[in-house]
Amino acid sequence: MTDYEKAKAAGLTQVDRWGEGKEHHPMSERIANFLVDHDYHDYGDYFCWKLGGDGDNGETLAFQMDAFFELLDNAKDLP
Repeated sequence: MTDYEKAKAAGLTQVDRWGEGKEHHPMSERIANFLVDHDYHDYGDYFCWKLGGDGDNGETLAFQMDAFFELLDNAKDLP
């Protein structure tokens, strides 16, 4: 079973994180901020990551990473 399949089975991929006002996982925030800076300064803003506003692509990336990090946090409780 892939990590995605495990996260989906655990109900982590269908969460309305923005609608529920869930905070980002600390590692999601850390990586998203790193990628914003790294992409902008070293890759000419290739991905044009944006954070902080509703619907920003960096926010969506962070929400997707939240599911992964929550999966890792709960790995001992999953099949």
